[in-house]
Amino acid sequence: MKNKNFEWNRFCKVVKKDFRNLWPMFGPTMLILAALPFAVWLFMAVINRDMALHPDIRLMMIEGVAMLAAIMAPSRMYRTWNLRNKGIYFAMLPASKLEKFCSALLFSLIICPLAVFVGSMALDMFLTALPFGPWREWLWQGEAGFPFTANMSFFENMAVSGEGAEMFSYYGPLWIVACWISYIASVLMFVFTSTLFKCHKVLYTFLCLYLIEFVISIILIPVFIAIFTNTDLMEWLYDTFVCNDPKVMFNWIFWSSIVFDVILTGLFGWLSWRRLKKMPY
Repeated sequence: MKNKNFEWNRFCKVVKKDFRNLWPMFGPTMLILAALPFAVWLFMAVINRDMALHPDIRLMMIEGVAMLAAIMAPSRMYRTWNLRNKGIYFAMLPASKLEKFCSALLFSLIICPLAVFVGSMALDMFLTALPFGPWREWLWQGEAGFPFTANMSFFENMAVSGEGAEMFSYYGPLWIVACWISYIASVLMFVFTSTLFKCHKVLYTFLCLYLIEFVISIILIPVFIAIFTNTDLMEWLYDTFVCNDPKVMFNWIFWSSIVFDVILTGLFGWLSWRRLKKMPY
């Protein structure tokens, strides 16, 4: 008896269908995103031919456009899955809701950003190979390490003290894990909002984030003022977290951020799945 919730062959068919829709739904936008570093190259070549852009900055730009592709993918590839009339096509696909949801996560988290990342990398190598222009070094000649990895000596050199360098080295690969968890949580948030808003989904998400940040800042500003004006409390915080053992504060911030991102990942993943599962068409 076939599994009604998830069956591998059905899932592969959904992935193939989404792959065929990749170019008409999101392809031109992905090309523009992948070519954004070329716009920076052209601007710098026109403004100042002698200026060279460091490979680490170029790598951050490439990772940035890949991140843009990830957060835009749900709203572009699945723009009608929450629309009552137009969403019928998505609802009537011969696959379970779980299979369609997993395919959407696959394209949003991996395929779309990876395609833009590889395209930007190829373009960067072509521009670096040119005998002119502001691209003088290959990406792997930077100090931060190759993409999706981290050269911990680079972070150690950024630390302001020996203790800071020791803390960076102490966590090691956990920095990479924390970054990936934060990435997944961010993308899942846009997957969820793509099931809420009917149009301008990415723009409305950023506006909501700005509004939430504004409200939180209004609430926290009086709290911080009260803390900083309390001399006894400030002395206690300084003695506890800074003078005695700075690692205590650093550990608390680091692990709290990881726990927070894990909670957001589970929350937005569950909310996205629940929205699609209960979506009325």
